[in-house]
Amino acid sequence: MKQNTAIALIAAAVLLVLVMPGVAAQEYIVQSGYDNPIPAEADARTPVPVTFLALPLWVMLAQFVLFPPEIFLAVKLWAFMGIRRVSGGNVLDQGVRARIYNYIRMNPGIHLRGLSSGMQVKMGTLRYHLDMLRQNHKIAVCGDAASVRFYENNGTYSTDEQHIHKHLRNETTKKILAVLLEHPDATRQDLADAVGVTGPSISWHMKRLEEDTIIISRREGRSTVYEIPAPVAGYLRRQIITTPAVAAKEYPGIAGHA
Repeated sequence: MKQNTAIALIAAAVLLVLVMPGVAAQEYIVQSGYDNPIPAEADARTPVPVTFLALPLWVMLAQFVLFPPEIFLAVKLWAFMGIRRVSGGNVLDQGVRARIYNYIRMNPGIHLRGLSSGMQVKMGTLRYHLDMLRQNHKIAVCGDAASVRFYENNGTYSTDEQHIHKHLRNETTKKILAVLLEHPDATRQDLADAVGVTGPSISWHMKRLEEDTIIISRREGRSTVYEIPAPVAGYLRRQIITTPAVAAKEYPGIAGHA
């Protein structure tokens, strides 16, 4: 049945292609219905527009009868050519789009360039499919002017959890959080020694984490110590892939804030 419909549509399209040029090329001559010149006794009339309801009944009926088949044939032709409306029900039927969606599910908080390099998809193609996924509420977009992040959008992640996954995408920040989980109340120098970065670098990371309420800081004497709130710490422990532990004895400051 489908094969017969396809053949009929192709035949109709070919017929239109063959007939339309010939019709368009014909020469039309319009002549007055009166003799030339117009007789004096002729009653000249000015043409006036005719409304649809003033047309003969058979013309109006023909419009109503022929309209549905025209729509049906147009829809069938679009379907035959692979043209259809993208909706929430079929948005993942497209192969590349489904791959992008699954990649985001496996890598929550990933940014645009990470998607492009990880999937080997061109930026223009990626932006198109991301927009289709966002319009159909399959993904959530979170971030600021500096960094836009993508997440699965089915209530999986709260705003705080989105922030956590965003920071876990940065390896240095991830190491800092892993150390803080094992050694609460660490100072900036403790963290710098444990992670192997400079003090100013630690300050930069801690500022971003504190802005997203992932850590809190307080003064103890001349030092500032950092800790992770209990609700955040519980979620982080489930998300962080275990990294090589930093032994406290290697960095005495972590244990005693030397």
